[in-house]
Amino acid sequence: MEKIFTQDYCVRHNETDYSGKLSLPALGDCLLDVAGHHAIDIKFGIDSLQHQGLTWVISGMKFNIYRMPAINSLFKIKTYVSGFSRIATQRDFMAYDDNGKIAEASSEWLVLNMEKRRPVFISDLFPQLGDVCITDSPLPKYKHLRTFDAPVSAQEIRRVAYSDIDINRHLYSMRYLQMALDTFDIEYIANHTISSVDVNFISEVLYGQTVDVVRHSDGDVHGMEMLRDGSAVFRAEFRMG
Repeated sequence: MEKIFTQDYCVRHNETDYSGKLSLPALGDCLLDVAGHHAIDIKFGIDSLQHQGLTWVISGMKFNIYRMPAINSLFKIKTYVSGFSRIATQRDFMAYDDNGKIAEASSEWLVLNMEKRRPVFISDLFPQLGDVCITDSPLPKYKHLRTFDAPVSAQEIRRVAYSDIDINRHLYSMRYLQMALDTFDIEYIANHTISSVDVNFISEVLYGQTVDVVRHSDGDVHGMEMLRDGSAVFRAEFRMG
């Protein structure tokens, strides 16, 4: 078992946005991918959990983005467990290439009982967590976001479809980000870069459910909320450069 796990990636055509560079949701896909491989390496893999009627779910992330690599670029991501409590674990990431850092991210994860759709005690499942944890990580952790005071600048209604659902049969975590980004005009994105994002996954969204995606803007700070029946199931804060 390795405390720090590293994996190589190449930016594929379908992972880029209109600019030909890696998109934020695609970067998130890579982070989730390497997290899954490391979890298997340290005996925390989703396959073994699902045999017990359990699964991993992500509850929050913080991205710090320095630059995005272009199509066909090679880069690496390293990840490690950076903390844990009885009900959650923290995992950190660094994406980099020969020219230095691309992005850093921190995240928090829960183990969910698939039948009850409720978290379980992680420390009871994985007593060896202390053996693989690196507790001196310098990365800032994601923050819990509250209702945004800034005025509404965009809003749209979305129905969760088949292609939105992941292995846990709920809305895939990076699809939340895609829906949030879809509220921006391409002209605005063309003239701004995303420097940081805080993400809160508050409640599951299931197939067939309808949500309102709302953007609150205050200059170059944008608060995103996804509402189901008036209650927030997702929040994010984008800071633009």
